[in-house]
Amino acid sequence: MPDPLLYLKSMVDAAIASVIVVLVIFGLRQWALRKWRKTPSQGVFIIHLACILGISAGLAVGYATLSLELAWPPTNALGRLLIVVLPVTLVIELISGIPCVPRYVTWLLRILLALMIPPVLLYGSVYLSDSSDWNAIQTVVTPGACGMLLAGVWGLLLRLASRSPGLSIPSSVCLALLCTAATVMMAGYLKGGASALPLVSTLMATMIAMLLATRRLRKRRQDFTPSHLDSHGILGIGVVGLFGLLFIGRFFGEISNSDALIILFAPLFGWVTETRLLRNQKPWVVACLGLTFVSIPLVVVLVLAKRNFDREMAPLLVGKGAAAEVSVVVVER
Repeated sequence: MPDPLLYLKSMVDAAIASVIVVLVIFGLRQWALRKWRKTPSQGVFIIHLACILGISAGLAVGYATLSLELAWPPTNALGRLLIVVLPVTLVIELISGIPCVPRYVTWLLRILLALMIPPVLLYGSVYLSDSSDWNAIQTVVTPGACGMLLAGVWGLLLRLASRSPGLSIPSSVCLALLCTAATVMMAGYLKGGASALPLVSTLMATMIAMLLATRRLRKRRQDFTPSHLDSHGILGIGVVGLFGLLFIGRFFGEISNSDALIILFAPLFGWVTETRLLRNQKPWVVACLGLTFVSIPLVVVLVLAKRNFDREMAPLLVGKGAAAEVSVVVVER
């Protein structure tokens, strides 16, 4: 059965760990700024480092609280996502913040990662076995198309975040992750849905902690501008986590193609605010409108998922009264 208190505790623990790491790193900023006074870009790297390490700490603590019983080597798609894919993403996003690393190298690494994620998650499953219903072409084209889809969404969101820096774009990804958590749970995959919650919590906590810290630095006239709120690392982790959970829910759960695609594409609705009519509005107005446009398709998916849950899953909860226990097991096909 779902344990809301455990889910809440994992989110709180993840948020606290992220905030502590970010604040500790920013607490060393005076030494860093004195050492790199003539190279402000290296000072900016401290912010990027705080972001990546804060997210890493939050995820580690949050998933430890959830006690997902992850094994090494991982035996299922969720384990490979949490133990292999997300750590590799963190490393790539950390490399992307190093001043001497060319941008094309960063993008090459991101594209390679995007293309490798579907085969990694499908590894050992029936889809890649000799008894699979897929033919040779499907075995190559389907993972490749999914990888290119991830790369495209990732690139468009990074471009949007560069045009509209701040919290709105990463927040839209967090909204999509919350929708994913609820949809996957209502489809019967409790662990898959629960694994999205610490990710959302640590991303939001890291964003807020970094925003407050950078504002304080700017008030002290230290060479930091609003653009230094590093959202690229946050977006990278969020988009990869979102895609991975939707991919698992689609191929190993009961999420439909349409629901998965709508949730994945929902953050891209933020591009509506880049139209000439909305672009020149006040930043807070643009951010609120963007989140509203993103929320509309997510709400539609949740309403439909709840209707399907009430029709198919809710009757299983009736029969033995309030003391009945229902085990929902999702087996990788």
